[in-house]
Amino acid sequence: MNDNLTPNQAAENLPVISARQVLKNFKGLEVLRGVDMTVAQGEVACLIGPSGSGKSTFLRCVNHLEKIDGGALYVDGEMVGYRRVGNKLFELKDAEVAAKRARIGMVFQRFNLFGHMTAIQNVAEAPMQVKGESREQAMAHARELLTRVGLSHRLDAYPNQLSGGQQQRVAIARALAMKPRLMLFDEPTSALDPELVGEVLDVMRDLASEGMTMLIVTHEMSFAREVASKVAFMDQGVIVESASPQELFEQPRHLRTREFLSKVI
Repeated sequence: MNDNLTPNQAAENLPVISARQVLKNFKGLEVLRGVDMTVAQGEVACLIGPSGSGKSTFLRCVNHLEKIDGGALYVDGEMVGYRRVGNKLFELKDAEVAAKRARIGMVFQRFNLFGHMTAIQNVAEAPMQVKGESREQAMAHARELLTRVGLSHRLDAYPNQLSGGQQQRVAIARALAMKPRLMLFDEPTSALDPELVGEVLDVMRDLASEGMTMLIVTHEMSFAREVASKVAFMDQGVIVESASPQELFEQPRHLRTREFLSKVI
């Protein structure tokens, strides 16, 4: 794979995410044991599997919140966290990692909003601080995004004045404010009361319909079946199988996949 492609060339010719035999250890515990996965531009890929199977860790590696211990991981044709010079790899400096990470939006289980800022301020902050947008420009875009996620009436509300579902929608708008090429979702509805899950999934459905490239760790099987273009079942640090939703949910090839689905569907 050519590590020196420009972002435009990578976008045209390569998967947005390409993982090959990715390894990750925590204090001797193998969490990722050789993950292979590709996500094409405009694809919605869902990662499903039991808790502790490595799904969230893999997602964090894509954003270089965790460093991989082996294998290769590329986003837009560029190696995540490293630069290859000849036969040697050099770790990127923090500023370089941050610049690349700015192209990736990430939504966590917990909303991680700034409690002292209103919804619109939460959304506008990163474009001003990271991208140097003017306050007027950033606030106007933030208003558009909050309207897009159904919160035009809550622009000036603080996080503690919002429901969990509303906070998560602010978090999605905040990620979109950086105009990412890729959105990562780490079980975005797991911290919500059941009646609030739908409003967050509706926003994600809209993003999928607009062609946003997404990698989603989820326990919402009906959502994965409906929205994903590809579903990957992960267990014990490896992707056991990956297929279209129809194939994986209706005709899973592996016994372990069938066992898991029999318990969650």
